[in-house]
Amino acid sequence: MKIAYLHNTPPAQHISNEEKFIALGKNTGNLVFRDALWRLFDPFNIPYDRQEFIEQFEKVIITDLIWIKENAEYNYLERIIDKYPVSLIPMSIGLQNKSFYDLSFHLSEQLVRLLKKMQERAVLGCRGEYTAEVLRKNGIKNIEMIGCPSMYYWNNRRLKIRSKAMPVHCSANFRSFSRVLTENEKNFLRYCAERNMVFIEQTGRFAAWNVKDKEYFQFVNGWMEKKAVVPFDRSEWDRALQNVDFSFGARFHGNVMALWNNIKALFMITDSRTKEMIEFFRLPSIELNAFDKDKPIEYYYELADYSEFNKIYHKLYKIFCEFVKKNGLVFSEKALPLQFNAHKVKVQG
Repeated sequence: MKIAYLHNTPPAQHISNEEKFIALGKNTGNLVFRDALWRLFDPFNIPYDRQEFIEQFEKVIITDLIWIKENAEYNYLERIIDKYPVSLIPMSIGLQNKSFYDLSFHLSEQLVRLLKKMQERAVLGCRGEYTAEVLRKNGIKNIEMIGCPSMYYWNNRRLKIRSKAMPVHCSANFRSFSRVLTENEKNFLRYCAERNMVFIEQTGRFAAWNVKDKEYFQFVNGWMEKKAVVPFDRSEWDRALQNVDFSFGARFHGNVMALWNNIKALFMITDSRTKEMIEFFRLPSIELNAFDKDKPIEYYYELADYSEFNKIYHKLYKIFCEFVKKNGLVFSEKALPLQFNAHKVKVQG
């Protein structure tokens, strides 16, 4: 049975970078779970503007519900499920809340109605315990906690994230530049700039208004102009990480892409979605507010301890496989198991 995936049309090579950025939902991190789904299921891709193709499928994967804000509505998804006899399978539902584990998080009446219709036709994947509790509170019961599909990219229940020698070349990532930076955030970016790290930019450029310090802006912006990379496809991202051996920062999918490239990563917590995912997978992390600019990079590398992740991953992978089976999905024959290779060969130059 062929599976479909409803998503934005991948950006064409000939369009401007700004147009590519918009096509990726203004977050290049969307490439990561998209590419994971492509590898795992090899689905037929349906752009939003060609929804008439949906009628040819019984199962359609969606990723529209990964970042639900309070009172958000998804009327276009309800129109789809009302029009077509299709199972919409979310990978995966996640709440974005300033107060983590605040069970008073309010789902709109429209979204609750939509989810109840969806759960009649499919098991709904959600990110973790917090999202699951809020959904249950609103009468959404046919759910499974699966985390993010990007963490099953390897399709290998025996996956182990292993260490190597101390890092030499590091990459960094950061949350969006949507507000004035805190002192800790400024310290983090200066720390990365002083060490001339590769900077993976995912949600927009650093601007002078983000800091009220001209000298600071000139220093950090000068580093970014030389070392920042905005990857618009998988190959660009892989090239940016080619000689990197440690990644850290506040972008969940930025660090996952590092793991795909056999690079150990330390996750930094800044919001409820990141925290929920990190707790679910037992990934090594620190709160960004706990970042200490006086600690050497070796300190943060040692914090990236994957022993707890390695203990639990085979169980989470099994749950994901059961979720896939319950929904009548099938892994692609091309999705052969991959390993994490901590001793990858470096490219010189």
